[in-house]
Amino acid sequence: MQDFTRLEIHAEVQLKNYGKFLEEYTSQLRRIENALDDSIGDVWDFSLDPVVLKLVPYEQSSLLELIRTENKVLNKVITVYAALCCEIKKLKYEAETKFYNGLLFYGEGAPESSIVEGDSQIQMGRFVSFLQGIFQQVFGTPI
Repeated sequence: MQDFTRLEIHAEVQLKNYGKFLEEYTSQLRRIENALDDSIGDVWDFSLDPVVLKLVPYEQSSLLELIRTENKVLNKVITVYAALCCEIKKLKYEAETKFYNGLLFYGEGAPESSIVEGDSQIQMGRFVSFLQGIFQQVFGTPI
């Protein structure tokens, strides 16, 4: 019975110590949160700081210099895949800059009620030349 009482007392002491620890830790977290709240909303102001540095690494190595293994067949396969990835990036950029806006915004701008007869045919005629440009880009041959 006496051991049980000692355990209860010890458990109560540990519980009080843990409660004190939690209170201190909570107050410490609140201080940190309050300190960060002041700086979170700071946004770069162009009028105060008109110059910005972009620190982007620039590498002038070619694919052939970067791909070197002992296995010649693996070198060729990796070189082909790397060249295809570069070509895909270039084609994606070209598609985004030349064709996406034309495809997205075709027919936008004027409500259907205000279109004069013949305007939709003119618009479609202009769009056909745009589609021919896409066809030529995709298949590499003019129509």
